[in-house]
Amino acid sequence: MEWAIPKRRTVRLIEPVDAGTLAGGSERDRQALAYTRFAASAIANVTTRMCLLETGEHLLPVSINNGGEGPDNSYVVSPLTTYVGYAEYEIGRLGRPWLTAPLRRLVRVLGSCLETARVDRIVQVNNWLLSTNLYPANWDGVDLPDITRLLVETYPDHAIGFRSLNRYCNAKLIARMEALGYLTIPSRQVYLFDGHDGPESAYLHRRDSRNDGRLLTHSGYEQVPGAALADADYPYLEQLYNALYLDKYCRLNPQFTANWLRAGQRDGWLKLIALRSPAGRFDAVLGWIANEGILTTPVVGYDTKLPQKLGLYRLISQITLEEAARRRCMLNMSAGAAHFKRMRGGQPEIEFSLVQVSHLPRQRQRMWRILGRLLHSVAVPVMKGLAL
Repeated sequence: MEWAIPKRRTVRLIEPVDAGTLAGGSERDRQALAYTRFAASAIANVTTRMCLLETGEHLLPVSINNGGEGPDNSYVVSPLTTYVGYAEYEIGRLGRPWLTAPLRRLVRVLGSCLETARVDRIVQVNNWLLSTNLYPANWDGVDLPDITRLLVETYPDHAIGFRSLNRYCNAKLIARMEALGYLTIPSRQVYLFDGHDGPESAYLHRRDSRNDGRLLTHSGYEQVPGAALADADYPYLEQLYNALYLDKYCRLNPQFTANWLRAGQRDGWLKLIALRSPAGRFDAVLGWIANEGILTTPVVGYDTKLPQKLGLYRLISQITLEEAARRRCMLNMSAGAAHFKRMRGGQPEIEFSLVQVSHLPRQRQRMWRILGRLLHSVAVPVMKGLAL
């Protein structure tokens, strides 16, 4: 049985088809169909319902949350987790008691208000359930009025959201959404690298990048592409990801399973590279997702018990930087490890969620607007001032 991608019509929502073989449509469409079929069930801490939005030019994954899915639902589908649970984690890492105490109090009060306002009752478009969602390079947003109308009519009691937008990469989309009354809600500070000059890209010639390049050349590690991985390798790669993103950092990060990694490599929406030591052991893993103009790395992991002098994070970061230059594209290296990324030429950019709430009851609208004002006036200056 084959999946037939529907003939292009007007903007509409499509339930994912439970079938095996993909046929027809663009490569991006096939990936969206494959991903939407099972992705949420293969991420251990994500509870949501997925469908597809057909725009006439693109098929985009859509996540639908009704609220009440639980406090441990990952931030990739839960605004409450983003602005309360994950915010508390990040505040705890600031190491500045004079700042963390009042911020914690503010977040806890805000959290109670956001829960009352049902901010987790939300439909999010182009949500690949990743820390950084990539938008089609050729999408100018001219169909956003039709998309908004359809979603508001279909889900009149839900906010309508788009995650992972920044003004450097998505200026036209943001402008169109703002013109339609969408609110800009800051979420975090990400780091961008411009690889359009290929091997001559400025970031590759920074001192730290040159040092990392030499380390990669002489490390002795073999770069094993995903196509060469065996089924039995994936559970261990999952452990490497967990060791960094869940055990060292925050368990509210998406908990990708071995099945998710395996399906991503198989279906083409994820490209994996594992670093194999001379002893034959996988010590690190890297997975990227890319479109025509930008690349991002949702999967980064390594054995955190190994000596730091091996520079495993440096190695996988250097592979990513070189890949973006090889493709002559932008690299969105997401948030975290801010000093490391700045020293290698990463340019900070505030990331936003764009949220349409004008159809909701006034009290719920009001809370979203308060959230936006607080984040613009408090969180953004903190992120910029402390170079987070």
